[in-house]
Amino acid sequence: MTVENKKKFESLMHELQMYGFVLDEARLFLDTHPENTDALAYYKKYSALYEEAKREYESLFGAITANAAAVGESWRWIEGGWPWMGSYEEGNE
Repeated sequence: MTVENKKKFESLMHELQMYGFVLDEARLFLDTHPENTDALAYYKKYSALYEEAKREYESLFGAITANAAAVGESWRWIEGGWPWMGSYEEGNE
């Protein structure tokens, strides 16, 4: 993996983790404040940002979740290393 690809991988993984945390917190707030339109708009904004980062990650590095692994003609979940291991294709450079 090139230095540029590694930086892109780390950047996208950081974005996904950040947006995932924001969405978890917003969901918890919305559970107790379901009529809060500002909170719902906030959730929708970060949900779209998460989906955008997820699409970009998966187009470059493969499935980020097992649910996305079955796209195409074969099972692709374990190709290219596990997403949570901290680096893409560690040891295969």
